[in-house]
Amino acid sequence: MRRLVPGAVLVAIALLGGTVALACGDKLLAIRRGVRFQHGYAARQGNLVIYSARTRSGSTLSTSKLEATLRRAGHKLQIVDGDSQLDEALKSGKVDVVIVDFADLARITRLLQLAPSKPVILPILFKPSKPELAAAQREYKFALKTPADDDQYLAAIDEAMKLRVRIGGKS
Repeated sequence: MRRLVPGAVLVAIALLGGTVALACGDKLLAIRRGVRFQHGYAARQGNLVIYSARTRSGSTLSTSKLEATLRRAGHKLQIVDGDSQLDEALKSGKVDVVIVDFADLARITRLLQLAPSKPVILPILFKPSKPELAAAQREYKFALKTPADDDQYLAAIDEAMKLRVRIGGKS
């Protein structure tokens, strides 16, 4: 019996010692414990058009910080101010995503529908109520509210680019 006790202690130490020995980031290798990295670059680079007609969120959309973030992520960015500039950009056939204020969307819907590249529309709502945002997200899958974090813009654009690839708009 006395010989069993030291052997049992050694077996217990061997079994329990395995989890104690994890250190220096080994825990991050366990399932569902990895470090989550923020969006630093776009999974798919796209040709973006920001339509800002000098409305409330239009001024938010044309900030240099947002522009720098989108360019740093690898997107090609074009900022247009009026309907004629938007029409020229859309006729070029190289537009993947159009970022537009929700208030301006009704006025330019016809231009967007006639575009040969069939861009994905990302409407931005300026401080909407919950029902307004929910209605916009039902109609347009990628509707965002502003003010928003740059990561939210990047995530929405990445999802829009994934949809665009799935429907065959760009390979």
